[in-house]
Amino acid sequence: MKKFKCLLTAILLGCSTMSFAQFMNGGGSSSSSSDNTPWKGLRFSYDRTFVNIDIDDAPSQDMNGFSLGYVQSFSIAKKLPLFFETGAGINFARYSDSESDSETIYGYTISAENKWSTTTLGLTIPLNVVYKININDKLALKPYTGFYLRVNLMSKSNDKMEVSIPSEFSQYVDASDYEWDEDYNNFDKDDVGEDGTWNRVQFGWQIGATLDINKFNVGIGYALDFNEIAEKTKCGIFSARLGFNF
Repeated sequence: MKKFKCLLTAILLGCSTMSFAQFMNGGGSSSSSSDNTPWKGLRFSYDRTFVNIDIDDAPSQDMNGFSLGYVQSFSIAKKLPLFFETGAGINFARYSDSESDSETIYGYTISAENKWSTTTLGLTIPLNVVYKININDKLALKPYTGFYLRVNLMSKSNDKMEVSIPSEFSQYVDASDYEWDEDYNNFDKDDVGEDGTWNRVQFGWQIGATLDINKFNVGIGYALDFNEIAEKTKCGIFSARLGFNF
């Protein structure tokens, strides 16, 4: 996660250097130094959510997911290519893991497998400031930073135990007595306890950079929650994005 932050910081520092040099040298053509044309478009991203649990020996619960959203920009400076970008996106993420064990009794093997998972769905609204650097008439670099609001619409967990007993033992032991398949609503304290209850609303800070290639847009970003999503738990999200501008 620290590598992602260092990479994004290096990108933004490089962008700042390019912008300063462009300003000092007149920026080449007038269109490349002061293009205040806003944009709008669709964005799709792969998201890696880092779940940071501030508890000793807490297991990793990092999630993989994706987002699909719409963005709209507005020019906010007359002489600088500075923009405010907002929009909305739907985010899906999932974590799953399993643990198995077996024991041999009188030459027969009894095995058990415990599977658990968490699935989430959210709505994110970005509030970013973007500086647009036109490299040429087909390429434009857009470093950004800002804030976001995320509304957690759904968060469910499942805990499932499966037991395999040899047929020779089935007349003495019923595997179903040791199996379970339980679903939990992570917003319900009766299901997960008060310490494990999720918050519905998250606020955070984000940073990144994208590159326009004609009408296509690619980029990376990192977002970090300000408030806890659950007791002693915060999230950071690395995103790799692909989009299309209208």
